[in-house]
This record gives sequence, C-alpha cells and structure tokens, in this order.
Amino acid sequence: MRRNLFAVRQQLRALATGPLRRIARPAFDVLVAGELAGARALGATPDPSIDNVTAIVKTFERPQIAARFVASLRALYPSLPVIVADDSKHPQPLPGVEQVILPFDSGVSAGRQAALDRVATPYVLVADDDFVCYRGTRLAPALARLARNPQIDILGGQLIDLPYLRRRRPPLHQIFPTSAQPLVPIGSTIDGLLVCDKVSNFYLARTDRLRLVGWTPELKRIDHADFFTRALGVLVTVFDPSLRALHAQTPFDAHYMAHRNDDHADRAILAARWR
Repeated sequence: MRRNLFAVRQQLRALATGPLRRIARPAFDVLVAGELAGARALGATPDPSIDNVTAIVKTFERPQIAARFVASLRALYPSLPVIVADDSKHPQPLPGVEQVILPFDSGVSAGRQAALDRVATPYVLVADDDFVCYRGTRLAPALARLARNPQIDILGGQLIDLPYLRRRRPPLHQIFPTSAQPLVPIGSTIDGLLVCDKVSNFYLARTDRLRLVGWTPELKRIDHADFFTRALGVLVTVFDPSLRALHAQTPFDAHYMAHRNDDHADRAILAARWR
C-alpha cells in the first residue's frame, strides 16, 4: 500500500510539473469536480445535535480549499464549532468560524497547536483543509465509540483519495524508530477497531489527551510521523473505517506546492531528532 501510494504521488508530481501539465490539470480538475458533485448529489441529513466536538483545521495559501472544507462540514453539522489556523500571506475571512491568524508561513505544527489551544470542547476533530465531508463523514457513531471506550484517545477515520476513489488504510509501522512501547499492542483491537501506531490526519480525539502530545512549532511541513512517534506510549490510537472523508488535493497549484515541497529544513530536524 505504501509503495502504491508513493508511486501515485510520484506520477502526480511528474504530471503537475512536466510537459503534460496543461493537459493533465484540466482533466484532473474535471474528474475531482465531478466526483464531488456526485457526493453532494447523494445528499445527507444534517445533524445539529453534535455539540461536544470542535473541528480544527490548518490552512495555508489556498483560501478556496479551506472554504470548501468548512462548507462541506457545515452542510452536515451546522452548529459545530470550527477553528481555522491560517498563516497565509493575505488570510481571507471565513464567515462563521473562529480564525487564528498567524505570521506568514509559521508552519503546520504551529497552526495546529494554536488551534488546539483554543478548543473548549471535550473532543476535537483534526483535519486538513483539502478534505471534504460527505454522507460518509458520520461523527455521531464515532463519538459514541470514543465515549464507551475510555482507553481510546484517537479514533482515526478513512480517507478516500480523489479522483482515484482509493481508500487509505492506516499507515502501520510508518513512525520513526523509538524505544517507546505502546500502551495497547499494535494490531490488536478495541471494540472491533484496529489499534495503530499512526493514522491519517483525519481523526477524532479527546482534547485533554491530545494536549499531552501536541505539536512542536519548529516543524513547518512534516509533522505527521513525528506527532505519532511522540504519541506512542502516551496515547492509544485506533482506526475506524466507517468514519470517512474525501481527500481532494491540489497538486497543480504551483504556488502552494512550491511551499509544500520546501521541506529540507524539516527533514534535517527529523533526522537529528530520531537518529
């Protein structure tokens, strides 16, 4: 799975930067737009009863993508609190959400931590700005699983990559080498849910427990594996395939991708931290 995902990313990067870019971009955009339209056409019943969770999102230099995520979440959960951390050069207003405006290019870790610091609910939904909620984004059953299983701290959901409709499985054993021992054996189950050392950046968590790990601001691009490595032995993470979101990336946004791929400093920090 990891090799397949890596191969797809390499192919996308080649299309986004190569001579076929002018042809590939409109085809990619049309496919994604069609699949999003199809997901919206299927519809879903809004649930205004969710009142104990806050969504936190980090965004940078793509306001339309952040607005798309917020709109998709609001369609299902109109009263859910949303906190958006934005370190864009010119942040755009997002009506109906709490925005945390950070200095330009503060980075993903600083943004996630700033948003988490403002959460006042017992549960938090962590998401990236290029996710899209749809009828498969069912928070109530997932929150019920957390409530009845106090040993679970993080409940990861399943991402569906567009336009390939590929379902991402949990990226097991993709954290950094560490002497930390899991609180519950990796690969075992809790209430039928697989215990993992790492899940995608789409998960529900207990707010107070998530704050025990948090994010370190020096990592501006690559925070994912570092977070879950530090979480091993502190938090218990499971994977719930019934909690789903769509993942509509922007590989042809050259301005955004130039910043996103500028990760040399992060890689040096991680190499020193986890050597």
